[in-house]
Amino acid sequence: QMRTTRKVSVWPVGLVGGRRYERPVVENGKVVGWYTGWRADRPFAIDMAGKFFLTFFPTPLSLQGFAVSLQVILSHPKAVFKRRGSQPGMQESDFLKQITTVEELEPKANNCTKVLVWHTRTEKVNLANEPKYHLDTVSIEV
Repeated sequence: QMRTTRKVSVWPVGLVGGRRYERPVVENGKVVGWYTGWRADRPFAIDMAGKFFLTFFPTPLSLQGFAVSLQVILSHPKAVFKRRGSQPGMQESDFLKQITTVEELEPKANNCTKVLVWHTRTEKVNLANEPKYHLDTVSIEV
């Protein structure tokens, strides 16, 4: 699905933020909010999970949770991903604010209702932020 990214696309990520998953909340094909365990008030409450690669076929730049078309990167030559200088957890938002708006995001993974990528580590999964009762409006298998 990443291959069909025209500008910037988003999708759910499993086993992230101390939860089974986090995801963009989508209504009528548009991102309207974030189902996340940490700072849902961030402009783009997306976790990159340390995954960073660029493909040239068909050219999306992907950070786990979102992809950016190479054409968008090239059309915003001053956009930078700050490793230093951003508040903790704000790097993704600081980067995405330079190149897009929430209204322009392209939801993938069946309108962000399917987990197709996972934040993986070689340690036991921590679900400390998983709500005791299901709070999301959709049921997602992880």
